[in-house]
Parts: sequence; C-alpha cells; structure tokens
Amino acid sequence: MEAEASLAPDPGHHPQRGDFDRLVLEFSRLCAHREQRPGAGGTDQRLRSKSHPCPCPCPCTAPKAIQKPSPPRPSAAQQAAAAEAKATARKAEEKAHQEAAARAAEEKAAAAQAAKEKAAALARAEAKQSAMAAKQQAAAEQAKAEHAAQQKAARQAAAEKAAEAKAAAAKAAEVKAAAETARAAALKKQMAEQTAKAEEAARAKALQRQLSEAKAKAQAEANLAAARAQQAAENQRLIGLFAQKIRTQVYNAWNTNFSAALSCTVQMELNPQGQIIGQPRIIRSSGNPRFDQAVIAAVQAAAPFAPPIGLSYDLYKEVNLKFNAEELNHG
Repeated sequence: MEAEASLAPDPGHHPQRGDFDRLVLEFSRLCAHREQRPGAGGTDQRLRSKSHPCPCPCPCTAPKAIQKPSPPRPSAAQQAAAAEAKATARKAEEKAHQEAAARAAEEKAAAAQAAKEKAAALARAEAKQSAMAAKQQAAAEQAKAEHAAQQKAARQAAAEKAAEAKAAAAKAAEVKAAAETARAAALKKQMAEQTAKAEEAARAKALQRQLSEAKAKAQAEANLAAARAQQAAENQRLIGLFAQKIRTQVYNAWNTNFSAALSCTVQMELNPQGQIIGQPRIIRSSGNPRFDQAVIAAVQAAAPFAPPIGLSYDLYKEVNLKFNAEELNHG
C-alpha cells in the first residue's frame, strides 16, 4: 500500500517528463512484485519439481540452462492507470506552458503600455517646449515692432515740434512787422498833423527823425533775422552735404557684409582739414562688437573728409553719424 500511495501525484506539483517516467517505472515494479508473491502458479510448479525428482535410473543428460524469466507485461488495468497518469502529467505540463505564455503576454502588454505612455509623455513635453519657444519668439517680435513704432512716433513728434516752432517764429515775425507798420503809420500821421502847424515844426522834424530811425532799426533787425535764417539754412545744407560725403567715402571703404538689422552711431573729432583726431568711438552700439569694429575700421580707412567751403569749423569739429548694415552692404 505504501508503494501504491507513492504513485499519487502531488496537487501542488507540476509534473515534468522525468517525473512521469519515474512514476511509470515504479508502477511496473509494483505490478511485478504482486505477481511474484507465494502461491502464484509458476512458483508452486518449481517447488513440486524439487520435491519429486525424476525416477528414471538412467543417467540424465546435462540440464539445460534455465532462461531468466522476462518481466511480466503489465495488465490492462495497470496500462490504463499508467496512461491516465501520463495524460494527467501532459495536461499539467500544457497548463503550465499556457500559464507561462499568459504571464509572458501580460508582461509584454505591460511593457508596450509603459512604452506607449512614455512616448506620449515625451511628445507632450516636446509640444510644450515648442509652444513655449513659439510664445517667446512672438513676444520678441512684438517687442521689436513696439520699439520700431516708438522710434517712428518719436521722429514724427520731433518733426511736428520743429514745424510748430517754425510756424511760431513766422507768426511772431508777422506780428512784429505789423506792429512796426502800425507804429510807422502813427508816426507819419502825427508828423503830417504837426507839419500843418507852424508852431509844431520842430516836433514834426523830431517825429520824422524818429520815424526814420524806427524804420531803419526795423529794417536792420529784419535783415539780420533773414541773414541768420539764411545762414542757418545754409549751414544745415552744408552739414547735410558733409555728412553725405563722409557716408559715401565710408561706403566705398566698406568690404564686408553683416545682418541688415544692425546699426551703430560713431563719434569722431576732426581738425579743420577734415582729418580724424584721436580714435573714433561708438556712442551707440549695435550689440555686435564685430560690426562696431568693422564700422570704425571703415571710417578710419575713408578719412580724411574734406569739409565744404563756407562751413564753420565749430559745426564739424565733432561729428556723430549713424551707420546701418543694410546701407553699408549695398554701398
């Protein structure tokens, strides 16, 4: 019974191929052991042969070699039990393989899901970074546009202020001329009235003299104002010509290219002959040191700058000029 009990499979154990063969071997041994118990037919026959020897007195021939009996074949019940055990082991093995395949599929699906979530997170991070970069670029472009609009508004305001000043000066000149004309008319009328009376001859003469002096003074002041205005306009024209001449010489000396958006303002001190005194310097940088140094080098290479005839040295002793890369690149 102990041998039979040892054939029962362990419920928590998944049989393999080696376990199955071992169970079949033990089952066969158990069956052979049962058939060889005392009382079996083959054993009784051998005992009877030993207790009743052959009565024949003649010499017996040499006994034949006894062949060792072959193991008995298992019965149908034993074969059925072995087949059932083998089928049970095969089912257990298939179940183990199926469970292993299911676990592998679950792990593969979990890994695929994790990779998908990681890719989605990476895509979201890249999209967020791209959106932030686009937002920063839009802010920079908006700031640039606002700066350009402010500069344009400042230039327009300066032009309007200059026009208002010019209009105010013209109006003041008209008022002054009208006042002088009215004053002259009054003096003339007074003189005419005085000439009608002999006793007022001396007074009429004095009024005439005052009228002449007033007219002469008014004319002199008008002439001086006109001369100053003409000289100022001429100075501005000559300064513009001189500045354009300097720019043309610098454009001709320019031999490189930079971004068209760059610009800087250069200050230089000139002697009366237009030669540079000392070193030109940048008073408003472009933000690009290479461009600033290239402009200074072009200015030095283009010097000297012959001043126009008639322009006072005080007006071109110190020159501030703005250069932008777009004009320099195209000469």
